[in-house]
Amino acid sequence: MVSQRPVPVGPGSRPPTARRGTFALEPVEALPRLGERIGALAARALETNPFFLPEFLEPAIRALGKKRLRLAIFSDRDDLHFFAPVVIGGGQLLGGRRFSVWAHPYAPLGTPLIDKETAPQVTDSLIAHMRTSGRTLFSIPHLPLNGPAANALRSAAARAGYWTVAERQMRPILYPDTSRGIAEFDTMVSQKRRRELERQLRRLCEMGAVSFWTARTATEIESAFTMFAALEGSGWKGRRGTALNKRPALLEFARTAVTQLAQKGFAAIDVLRLGDRPIAALIRFDHGGMSIPWKVAFDEEFAPMSPGKQLMCDETRRWLADPTIERVDPVCEEDNPMMLLLWPDREPYGTLLLSSSAWGVSARLRAGISDLRAEGKVQAKRLLRGRRRRGKTTPRAAIPHGA
Repeated sequence: MVSQRPVPVGPGSRPPTARRGTFALEPVEALPRLGERIGALAARALETNPFFLPEFLEPAIRALGKKRLRLAIFSDRDDLHFFAPVVIGGGQLLGGRRFSVWAHPYAPLGTPLIDKETAPQVTDSLIAHMRTSGRTLFSIPHLPLNGPAANALRSAAARAGYWTVAERQMRPILYPDTSRGIAEFDTMVSQKRRRELERQLRRLCEMGAVSFWTARTATEIESAFTMFAALEGSGWKGRRGTALNKRPALLEFARTAVTQLAQKGFAAIDVLRLGDRPIAALIRFDHGGMSIPWKVAFDEEFAPMSPGKQLMCDETRRWLADPTIERVDPVCEEDNPMMLLLWPDREPYGTLLLSSSAWGVSARLRAGISDLRAEGKVQAKRLLRGRRRRGKTTPRAAIPHGA
């Protein structure tokens, strides 16, 4: 089933009093100076994005940052009203200079932080900045298209420019129904699938005491992160050389980001243990009513008992019973096998392209190219999966985040 949620920001909504402010592109070195104001903006934004919090963004820039990376802000003398890290494009190719929100495999969510109280003025200022600066195209990848941030951006472009969407996907999403709580799980997962999961869990229990543990304090996070890295490194990612502990810079980035977010109460690591042995671990981020299951790893020795799925099922029940969680976004592709089995709801995601020109020629061209590239990737992925099945290679573990 496809979930459709109301969007609170309409094209005609305007703040009662306009704020005087400026839209600017700051160097990444300005992040420490802006950090406190970014955190305050995130708390009152139309939509939150934990990947744009300074605690995550700073180590990400250090490990992955590009030369053309900037910090897009709209500010007045009092506070920030817009924030997103952006990558600057150059030249006149495809109709003009451009910039795009920085999203990468470790942060596949491009939602900018937009002040809900001043959203129309802020988004209008964005389009005006594009026009005066000569940057005719602004792209926001991995954007929830039904969300209030996407609606505010579309409304601004409709008033003074053009917008279109590329690379649409129907991604899995979870909206906990607090009125039903844990009971909702039985309607989400088929009876046949639940019985299989229960059978696998009984097999685990026959092997020893099964327990779930959540790490939150600094000492606990350090211990749990080490468990996670070891589990990931022992699996298919370790064999391919893409596990975090195979790449020191990325390992340090992930450890620092998780630790810093946990210090603010925005991150936790859940561990499934068999006796004293960790057999699955999940890193999640919680902020502003949203939870993101960021990375999952499991011990492949216990693959017949699906420890990763067991942990995700336990987490799903917890989310369903938690009144503070309004949305769970696994930031994964639409064909993620684990989430396809567990969550029935889907929501449209895509790349929103904004143009300062009413004709939107560059946006139309870019959308067409992006769609062709996306389709090529889908076909390549299908071909690779077919080869793996025919070759009977070790199956890739289903994970919420594909990095």
